[in-house]
Order: sequence, then C-alpha cells, then structure tokens
Amino acid sequence: MPTVRVFFALWPDATVASALSRIARRAAPPDARLMRAQTLHLTLAFIGDVPAERLPAIEAVGDQAVWPRCLLRLDQLGHWPHNQILWAGSLAPPDALAELANALSDGLRAIGMTLAPRPFVPHITLARRCRHAAAVDMPPVDWSVEGGVLAVSQRAPTGARYLMRRRWPAP
Repeated sequence: MPTVRVFFALWPDATVASALSRIARRAAPPDARLMRAQTLHLTLAFIGDVPAERLPAIEAVGDQAVWPRCLLRLDQLGHWPHNQILWAGSLAPPDALAELANALSDGLRAIGMTLAPRPFVPHITLARRCRHAAAVDMPPVDWSVEGGVLAVSQRAPTGARYLMRRRWPAP
C-alpha cells in the first residue's frame, strides 16, 4: 500500500522566506545545511508517513479547522544543539496559532492518527547540521499569516521537496 509523508503547516510568502534566508546565511556556519527559501515553513502538526487512502480523512480535519488571519512577528533566533537546528521564532506568537495547532492535533487523533506527544513550539527551521550559530541580531520579520496547507514531503538526496496537497485560506 503506497504511503505519503504529510504535515499541516503555514507557508510564508516569498518576501518573508527571502528575509529568513538572509538571516540564516548570516547566522549559520559555512558547513551547516541551509534550508532553501521555498521550503521554509512553520509546522502546525506533523503527521508522518500514512497510507495514501487516509488523505481524504486528514484533509477533512483541515476543512474543520479555523485558519487564522494574524500577524506573526518573527523576532527570535535560536539554536538547538541537541538536534543541530538553527531556527527563527517569535517572542510573542499569536494565541490563534497554538489554538489552530491544538485543533488540528485533536482532529487528527480523533481519526486515529498517532502524533508525537510534543508541545507546540512555533518555529521555522533555517538550517540543519548546524553545530553552532553566530550571535547575530535578528531584525524582526513580520509575516501576515493568511491560512495554511497540507504538505507532502518527498525525500531526496538534496533535501526534502514539498508539494502542496491542499490550501486553506483564512476567512
């Protein structure tokens, strides 16, 4: 039975993605693997590998969600040494994002999906294999969030490639 690797996410526009890429180039060491601008996203619910036949039920969870329209100010640069991730986040993320992430997780569990028991920490991965990060000032990047997506992740030797399976605009 064919499987697909999927997740719900927020996808920034090209302006926000370019700004984040510039920040990553300044903060990550030369040997880190920078994320390509077109792959930058904020994961709301990582589902993982599922049988393709489950996609309509997963999409129905997205249909039931209230996709917010809000301003996300990315103003925090961080580094997680345990998994070598350089990330951008927000010191004060809108409550609507946590509410959406919780609603999606609850809906996925209701249809029998098993999710990793992790708290929602809104962040955008900027680089992987980042053993350390330069101490750089992060100019705030304002992102007008206007809905989200169900993305399909396809692994490749050059990194993941993402296809947008479905989009949900904010009302």
